[in-house]
Amino acid sequence: MKFFVRTLGPAFLGLVFASTAFADTIVPGGRRAKERSKMNKFGVCTILSIAAFCALLSFSPGKAYADALLYMQITGVNGLSYNNEYVYPYYGTASSNGGTPLSVTLMCISYTADMGLRETWTAEKENIPDSPTYEEAVWLFNDANTAIADGNTDEQIADQWAAWELFSSDAYSTAPSLAATQMAAAEANYALEPASFYQGFILYAPVPGTESEYSTPQFFLGNNTDTPSTPPDPYGGTPTTPAYGVLPEPGSLILLGSGMFGLAGALYRRRRSA
Repeated sequence: MKFFVRTLGPAFLGLVFASTAFADTIVPGGRRAKERSKMNKFGVCTILSIAAFCALLSFSPGKAYADALLYMQITGVNGLSYNNEYVYPYYGTASSNGGTPLSVTLMCISYTADMGLRETWTAEKENIPDSPTYEEAVWLFNDANTAIADGNTDEQIADQWAAWELFSSDAYSTAPSLAATQMAAAEANYALEPASFYQGFILYAPVPGTESEYSTPQFFLGNNTDTPSTPPDPYGGTPTTPAYGVLPEPGSLILLGSGMFGLAGALYRRRRSA
């Protein structure tokens, strides 16, 4: 839906204006032939110009990504690990539009993706998707915070591992035994939380190709209270697939632009034959 609104919207408006301009060139009766000929030429030029302008808008890099983009960096980990894998919390910074970086606390939900200390990338700040998998991950994220406050490191590790297991089967083979218990708790309790509970959390979806070191971007969960004030966007991908949902599909844009020029040419030929 985001693609249609942001990319096809300008094209649709352009076609409306072009059609209006073309219609205005029609002069009833046989008088003022020269003036009508000039207006016809003006109408065709208007159609072609607007079509070209809309096609350029569609291909513009400014339209390529959604609005809620943040510049991210990993700055540290808490030192707790299991099977040589660091677990929640991860520490980082997030900034938008050249603003001052804010400290953020992150839970990784991409088990098979690597990220180095001080690595930077661009992420889209997004609302938690309305799905059991994501809501279970948020429940585990919140429970991990409770475990940290209680000093329960075993549950803290298990919450992280269960969150990884939600999105990657590779995490099962090395998971601690308590992860199954925490997974069952998430499945039993996530639906009991009100919608407002999930509004307190954020999904950071990576923009492919923006990583400074590795080529496998990670998805993170974060708290809505320690993130830049940029309004979040909805999300249409999965934690094991980079956020291609924020990119217009090039093939569709090419077809769209070609269709605009084809329509303009057809209208021009029809007017000449008339």
